Amino acid sequence: MTHTPTAPTPGDRMRSVRFGSFGDPSVLEVAEVAAPEPQPGQITIDVRYAGVNFAEVMFRRGQFPVDLPHFPGLEAVGTVRALGEGVTGLALGERVAALTLGGGGNAEVVAVGAEHVVRLDGELAALDGASAAGALCNVTTALGVLTSAGHLSPGETVVVLAAAGGVGTAAAQLARNLGAATVIGVTSSPAKAAYARDYGYDSVVSYDRIQDEVAERTGGAGADLVLDSVGGAVRSSLTALLAPFGRHVVFGNAASEDVTFEGNHPWYTNSSLAGYNLGGVAGRAPRLLRTHLEQALAEVAGGRVRVDVKVLPLKDVAHAHEQLETRASTGKYVLDVRA
Repeated sequence: MTHTPTAPTPGDRMRSVRFGSFGDPSVLEVAEVAAPEPQPGQITIDVRYAGVNFAEVMFRRGQFPVDLPHFPGLEAVGTVRALGEGVTGLALGERVAALTLGGGGNAEVVAVGAEHVVRLDGELAALDGASAAGALCNVTTALGVLTSAGHLSPGETVVVLAAAGGVGTAAAQLARNLGAATVIGVTSSPAKAAYARDYGYDSVVSYDRIQDEVAERTGGAGADLVLDSVGGAVRSSLTALLAPFGRHVVFGNAASEDVTFEGNHPWYTNSSLAGYNLGGVAGRAPRLLRTHLEQALAEVAGGRVRVDVKVLPLKDVAHAHEQLETRASTGKYVLDVRA
């Protein structure tokens, strides 16, 4: 379908998800607000699909400082609506995918820095919009966690917590693509374990079984890399899973409970503790983030990573948050902004 671009009119209105106070999913609303116009170095996008991420649950709960009202949404797919001053290499009406790390992606129009925008042309042209939206944060994060933070080498053993989630399912497939010998998943229920097994894991077990599973799979040697987005009490027990000089990478805190490690902890345990934060990489290493972003989309477009998206209309954003917050979800929720 051909998109005919039209110049935005000052005062244009749009629908956007927002919350004016921190709390449970009931604080979310779809409101009519003024459509943004691009600032220098930005573009605006007419959004078709927008992803929903656990980070947005944490913003909504007040775990991270955000201004109120807050307009959530970290990823969007659509067409270029307008170009800000100084933007080159993009044209009105082009189909694009973008990390909207300043928020606002769960809306009909979003403004975003041009450096975080990827044209869906060439090898990416066949990528459908919902899959692209589902890959932007999750597959990019999984790639960064495994490579830049986790330094995965061929032949190593990887353990992935929250194995049935959007990052978890992507991480299993990418770990295989990068040469991991053994990939073990951990989930909170048998149903999630059954779901996750279809994404390349050698085994998927419950949290109370993971220590025995790692010992059995590695002959007692331990795992080389553990990917941890869960936090809470589980986090403090993960060092016991590691092989000598194993790496524990933290990239989330679903439990909303932190733990403390002493400075001598890596020394005493012959282990490494590393972190990966998408926004932090965007701010301090934007070229690296763009490399990860383009590679992540190419992995999905080429069929090397499969993304399971569940598409909901924009008005059902609270349901997506509920499913994520209660850990009832599998795969990735994507909002159809036009529905």
